[in-house]
Amino acid sequence: MSETVKAAVMRAMLRLLEPLVRLLLEAGIGVGEFNKLAKMAYARAARDAQPEATPNISRIAVLTGIPRGEIAEILRRPEEYRVEPERGVQRAERVLQGWWKDADYCDNDGAPSKLPLRGPRRSFAALVKRYAGDPRVVTLLKELLRVKAVRRLPDGKLEVLSRTFVTARWDSAGIEMVGDRVRDLLDTLVYNLKHPSSPRYARFVVNSEVDPRFVPLLLRDITQQSEVLADTFQDALNDPERIVRPARSAQDAHRISIGIFVTEEPTLVTTSSDSVPPPPKHPRKAG
Repeated sequence: MSETVKAAVMRAMLRLLEPLVRLLLEAGIGVGEFNKLAKMAYARAARDAQPEATPNISRIAVLTGIPRGEIAEILRRPEEYRVEPERGVQRAERVLQGWWKDADYCDNDGAPSKLPLRGPRRSFAALVKRYAGDPRVVTLLKELLRVKAVRRLPDGKLEVLSRTFVTARWDSAGIEMVGDRVRDLLDTLVYNLKHPSSPRYARFVVNSEVDPRFVPLLLRDITQQSEVLADTFQDALNDPERIVRPARSAQDAHRISIGIFVTEEPTLVTTSSDSVPPPPKHPRKAG
């Protein structure tokens, strides 16, 4: 890698770290703990990039600059802070989708019905069986209740509140979701750098000169249009005919993630030296 490219990577990394470090500081994580995490990430990334089944400690040490003893210790320890897969998220999303859109689980006006937990049909258990194929109905319900996508009514019936399982909250699950989403975005952007002839779809639309008066209106319209688009993607990704059903043995599958997000920050439109000042206003002549 050339020095110019390396310098560009360093600048990009600094910009990436700024919002991350703000989160770390708010969580009380200092630079010492961050260094520990960075070493773990370096060691694991170098290990996973090797074709050999047994990690070459010396080669990993050369690549990362971490002493061999630390590399051996990191790789010997259990997978500390190991990233858990998004267990149950896809199934929960499919259940919520069916609840909002399946006529069998909606009232005459097309709104989601309030469902009893059990029953042969028009029940939460029947909904889970149709859209998730998972017998662990109570486990799935607990997760939906936990993220407040569903609530239990006084009569015992269940009411759906959200169209999606994925929510942003300042708790352990919400923070881990931030890590998942940032990883997905970075993985796509880095993949496109390395495979410019066959990139994954990624597009960013930016304007740094928006009149502040129109920001609320634009954000409202963008949110509404994005919701429609996201629902379309969700329908396609969660089509039961395209999903690998759980079986006794593990089966090959693929994970597809689509993200739509909006950023907003104040900017300043500076005066251009080439701009032509407006003509002076002349007072109107009386008469």
